[in-house]
This record gives sequence, C-alpha cells and structure tokens, in this order.
Amino acid sequence: MAIWTVGGGLSLHRLPHEAGVILGDLHPMPGAPPHLSPLIAGPPLAPDALAAELLRAHWGRYVAILRGGSSEASVLRDPSGELECCVWTTREGVGVIASDLSASPGWLRPQRLGLHWERIAMCLAAPGGATATSLLDDVRIVPPGAVCRVRGNDPGRLLWSPANFCSPTRLDRELLARELLDRVDACTAASVEKFERLLVDLSGGLDSSIVAGALGESGAVARVTQWVHRLDDRPEGDERAYARAVTDRLDRHLTVVRKPMTPLTPDDFAELGSSFWPGINGADAARDRDMAGRLDAGGADAIVSGQGGDAVFYQMPTAWIASEEVRRRGPAALGSPVLVETARRLHKPVWSVYREARAGLQRGRGLPKSASTLMNADAREIAGRAVHPWEHAARDLPLARQLQICALANIHVVRGDCRRRRRGDLIFPLAAQPIIELCLSIPVADLAAGSQDRPFARNALAGRIPDVVRQRRSKGSLTAYFSRLVAASRETLLPFLRDGCLAEAGLLDRAAVERAFDPGHLIHAGRPNDVLNAAPVEAWVRYWQGRVPDAVGASRWS
Repeated sequence: MAIWTVGGGLSLHRLPHEAGVILGDLHPMPGAPPHLSPLIAGPPLAPDALAAELLRAHWGRYVAILRGGSSEASVLRDPSGELECCVWTTREGVGVIASDLSASPGWLRPQRLGLHWERIAMCLAAPGGATATSLLDDVRIVPPGAVCRVRGNDPGRLLWSPANFCSPTRLDRELLARELLDRVDACTAASVEKFERLLVDLSGGLDSSIVAGALGESGAVARVTQWVHRLDDRPEGDERAYARAVTDRLDRHLTVVRKPMTPLTPDDFAELGSSFWPGINGADAARDRDMAGRLDAGGADAIVSGQGGDAVFYQMPTAWIASEEVRRRGPAALGSPVLVETARRLHKPVWSVYREARAGLQRGRGLPKSASTLMNADAREIAGRAVHPWEHAARDLPLARQLQICALANIHVVRGDCRRRRRGDLIFPLAAQPIIELCLSIPVADLAAGSQDRPFARNALAGRIPDVVRQRRSKGSLTAYFSRLVAASRETLLPFLRDGCLAEAGLLDRAAVERAFDPGHLIHAGRPNDVLNAAPVEAWVRYWQGRVPDAVGASRWS
C-alpha cells in the first residue's frame, strides 16, 4: 500500500493487526467507551465490523482503508463527507483510492473514463441527490458513511445512515437540551482545534450565531482574523444588526462586505471545470474569490460557518412536522398547539395543515423531486432517480424525516470544490456527526413545531446567542439578490447555456433557458439557482468533453 498526499498532508493512524490505516482527523464520540475504539488492540475483525466500530467510537474528517483478514482492501468514508473519496481499478489491476482524479498520475488513471450522460442529467436536475454519484464512467464515489471494496464494481454498503438514528418517541427534553449544548460546544472546539488562524462567515442568522457563540465558549475567538458579514442593499438582505449583535457580545469587530452586482461569465465557471464533480459550491464567484483572498491576506487556513444548521435543527417550513401528532391523537389533534402553531407559521388553516400532516405519514413513496426548470421535459423526468443513498435508506420513514434527511444530503453540495476550499478548509461544526445523530433522535415536532423555526435549538442554545437573534422571526433571503445577478449576467451566460454542450446533448430546453434570464420572469417566478447550478455543470462538461469520450451505453438525449 502506497499513500501520497499533497501539501500538509493528513494525519495517519495505523490500526492494530495491520488491519489498515485511517487518514484524517479523529475525535472521540460523546458517550462512547474508550475500549470501543478500533485503535486499541482487540481481536482481528472483518472490514465491515471494523468500520462499524470506528463509526461508533469516533467522528471527524477521515477516510479509512481497511484490510481485515485478507489482502482485499475496503474503504470507509466518514459520514461528514468532508474528504472526497473515489475509487477505481487500473488496467493492471491496481486499486486506487483518491480525492482528486486530476492530480493522479496518468499511469494510475481509470481504464475507460467516459462521460455518463444519465448521471450528468441527474446532477443537473437535483444536485443534492447526485453528490454520491460519479459523472464519469469507471469511477465510483464512496457515499458518506459507506464502506465498499476498492476493486471490482462494489457500489458500497451504508453502515451509517441518518435513518438509523430517527426516533418518533418523546424523550426528556431538558436532558436533550443540555446534551445538545454540550455537543455543539465540543464539536465546534474539536473542529477548529488544529487551525492557527480562522475566518468566520457570519450571516447574522441563528446557525452562524450559534457557531460564533460556541467559538467564544471554546476560547477560539483569539484565532479569528475576521468576522465577515455580507450585505445586500435590499431590506431582505440586510442583516447587519443581527451580525453586529453577535460580534459585540464577543467584543470583536465585524467586517461588512457589500455583495457586488458583477455579471458572471463563462470564465468564472471554467476555473473549476477540472474538478472531479461540478464546482457548484463556487457558483457565486465574487463571494468565492473574496473569501479565498481573505484567507490568503490574513494567513488563515479555514473558514467556519453555520452551514448545515438549517437541516440539522429543522428550519424547513412544512405541515409534515405535525404528522406524529396527528398519528398519536387523530382528529383531536386539530386543537393541538402543534397544529395551531404550525398553521400560524405557514399562514394556512388548521384543517389544511391537518390534511397535509396526514399525507406526511405515508411511507415508502419517497419525496417528490423538483427538477431544474431549464431542462427538457424528457430529461427532467430523470430527477426521480437523483436519490442520495441516505434518502433511499429513509424511504420507510414519514415524509417529515425524509425531508430532513434530504436536506442533510444537500450539505454535501456546499462541501464541494470551490476557490476558497482550494485555499483552506471549510468547517461546518453544526453538521458534525454527534450533533446530527442527537438531533435525529429528537422527534420532529419537538425540533420544529412552534411559531418560530428551530425552536428546540433556539431554547437549548439560548446562552450562546444574543436575545435579538434568538427572538428573531424572519430569515434573511438572498433570492432577490441572485435573481438580479442572473439578470445582470444575461449577455454573458445566456449564450453559454443556450448554445452549449448541455443544450446540444438535449438536456437543456433552449426556450426555457431564454426565459430564465428574463427580468420579469425572475421577479415573479424565477428560480435563479437553476441557472447557478447549470452553469458549473456546463463548464464541467466542456472541460471533460475535450479529454474523454462518452461512456459506452450512456447516450445523450438529442
């Protein structure tokens, strides 16, 4: 086994009995007995059993290469998915595990690299569901929480899945609240402990404020070079007062950066075209460049943000959060505070919420997928196949939980390649495995039911955030900003998408692309994210189309 790393490299942990190695950062799982760790010598175990012990005893940012009692290697990717992990077999039979296909020497490349158009369509239709799917034939992505054999065509087996931790049972709320506070503090401190200088992306929302408070509790604020807040001139994008309340509480200076209205160009997306997966995380090119530059200027090596908190703490507004209350009480639930508060938050009649909550109890059907509006009707149907392995494992759960797990899977899109990730690490403490597992064990109604979103987290973590943030009822929206940005980019991006590879392949509808850039349409019914997702995919296809053929049997739509 030969292991190569770039730059500072990764920590290496050797397993007893020559059972393999772990690359990356490991932290002890809260409440797990120390003897459970596979780093402590015990009887030899098969790779799956070894991986299961590792997932119970530790959390972190790692990939484990496991041999068990045989020479056949398996690989486990930790549930955070922070480290990219793909596998393939060379023509000579060498098994390769890599995080960057383009950095691999030519003689270690896959045998038959090819563009897989059906998977490209899945990525275009629903990026979050496709993050564990390789868009290149002959390469497999190891899903987060899965273990798979390196050689052959093993798709992998989920040993860790959010569905495994979901509970509809009411538990001790006070005990859970104390545990959540402890885990947020511990995971934040552990996530940043190895970094000497940090940037904090502070939106002024609940999640980034919680992370900032936990940094203050850990004493890490002294290592923060800047607390960066982005300002949009429109009222719905101005959250300065909330962000400043956070930095004032910590006695720190807030750096306010105005969001520029700089038109996007094809070159903005071409910069990330060589990535293993489309660089959707860098679609907001001005922000991406600015934060990458701030990392360099301040000598920082990581950006900390509250990304993932919306999914973990359940921000999503839906009547499904009342489903368990309806199951438990039947028609009597119409007078329940859970239904009344949910109806008030959704601005709907209580009976309408009751009906939707009953529908949310249906199991086995999966969530409906909302495909990109830019796609041809035939290609749009493929969105139903863009299902993340975590979502597939959750099919038998009520729709409220499926929605949360779908949102957790979407976090992997914002962990993807971008300019700032090429300069430093992206740290999302709220998406740490111990916090996810705990919040999944809390019934949805306890997590989410109330006149405000994320009520459980607001109350449990009240001591970490200013009152003005905790009591806030609105949530900042960037939809208007991105709609104006897309409209301003019409001259440069419209021909890029309308006359590009995706349209030629029959995935994009040219008339729909034209309509997507119309200012009037953007104001009333536009979905700017469809453009901001399609442009990186177009740039990615253009890069790889000049280097590899189409995969055998993966025909285009045209």
